[in-house]
Amino acid sequence: MLRDSRMDKSMDPQALKLSNSIEHDRNIFYYDILVDIAHVLTLHKSGYLSQQEAAEILKALKKIRERGYKAEWNYEDVHEAIEAEVTKITPAGAKMHTGRSRNDEIATCLRLYARDHLLNLAENILAVMEVLLKKAEKSEAIMPGFTHLQYAQPTRLSHHLIAYHDMLSRDFDRAIEAFKRANKCPLGSAAFASTSYSLDRLYTARLLGFDGVVENSEDAVSSRDFLIDAVYSCTSLMLSVSRIAEEIVLFSSEFGFIELPDEFSSTSSIMPQKKNPDIAELLRANAGKLIGNLTAAMSIYKAMPFSYNRDFQEMNPILYDSLKRAELASEVLAAMMGKIEFNEDVMKAKASKGFATATELADMLVMKCRIPFRVSHRIVGRLAAKGIERPTAEDIKSVAKEMGYSVKISDDDVAEALDVGKVVERRRNMGGTASDEINKMIDARKDELKNKKAKVRNLRGRVALNLRMLYDEAKKVGVDFHA
Repeated sequence: MLRDSRMDKSMDPQALKLSNSIEHDRNIFYYDILVDIAHVLTLHKSGYLSQQEAAEILKALKKIRERGYKAEWNYEDVHEAIEAEVTKITPAGAKMHTGRSRNDEIATCLRLYARDHLLNLAENILAVMEVLLKKAEKSEAIMPGFTHLQYAQPTRLSHHLIAYHDMLSRDFDRAIEAFKRANKCPLGSAAFASTSYSLDRLYTARLLGFDGVVENSEDAVSSRDFLIDAVYSCTSLMLSVSRIAEEIVLFSSEFGFIELPDEFSSTSSIMPQKKNPDIAELLRANAGKLIGNLTAAMSIYKAMPFSYNRDFQEMNPILYDSLKRAELASEVLAAMMGKIEFNEDVMKAKASKGFATATELADMLVMKCRIPFRVSHRIVGRLAAKGIERPTAEDIKSVAKEMGYSVKISDDDVAEALDVGKVVERRRNMGGTASDEINKMIDARKDELKNKKAKVRNLRGRVALNLRMLYDEAKKVGVDFHA
């Protein structure tokens, strides 16, 4: 369609195969229709299309939207396909591209795609956070905590789940920030140097639900940092998902802390006793895919001269894949976490394993005997080296004496320091494991969750309200997209 105005020969078949984007352009088919509607309305408002011409083009766009994306379209990309199909329906279609380039068109489509899917992602993250808070609220279980994957100190399951929640809360914030940066309109910038046609870019932006415009026309078509922001948000989320998935694998296998739900497990083709954490493993692996996507996007972008270059095309499927993978992964994680059952008796039984109360014992010596912590650390460390993990008061006194110290403690003092339930309850500092602190954190996060849900609803509402304006303006021209 476009080549015959400049080229005498058709493109080499293999070169065409390399440059063709029609297959993955299915992701932006709907968004390209929206962009076309907005641009036609802007051209009509500016006097470059009569009402009849605008109505004919809009009716054609409506027909094409109803027919849907066609995989068999023999066009280079979806933009060319839609314009060609419109022109087949009405000669007025030849005017549809007035004052526009594929450069600002694709940039706008990508921002629309990123905007919608980032909100989907944010909602999915909130769903995981909500599940985690509900689990934390119901649990009084004590469990071992780890450093270097070794038994370290006792903690509460609720405290551990809140840590998951808070990590994901920051991923939510990143998705919303990426949404805000993506939700600016490039349309009307043309190839890169704007256009001599007088177009109301703010009107176009409002029709498409954007918060404003990318003002500089060269920046508008040549920037893909919004795309990298979106991919980074997905990657950051998948790093969090992968960490949780890794613990699901460990807790269901090595430690016996959880019972995997059948719906998120598989069995062996040869070993009938197996119940494998395949879904958690795949979640873990998807983080690697997203890291690769982010690296690829940044590598393509890093030395791109201004303004538009066809290299950008290779970044588009990275955006689609990253958002889809992150959306699905977060949805699956929410469902899986909702069905996981924790073996609380096993967790409590292992909470003191590996002398996990050693720190509390050292702290007790500091507080009871007023000796420096480094000295108490050495005393308890010496006990651990001797393999004495349940010491008596006499054991401690003996070791302390060897080191030149006299300590006055009772077996009751030692027993209290070794009691995992009392250990976690004594951590009363802000953010600690004491039940009052846990309850404060849960209550605060429940309120925060409500606010985050409201934020997403408001953002969706603003977009929907403006898109309603788009269809209202089309109806004034004589085309009802809802009919």
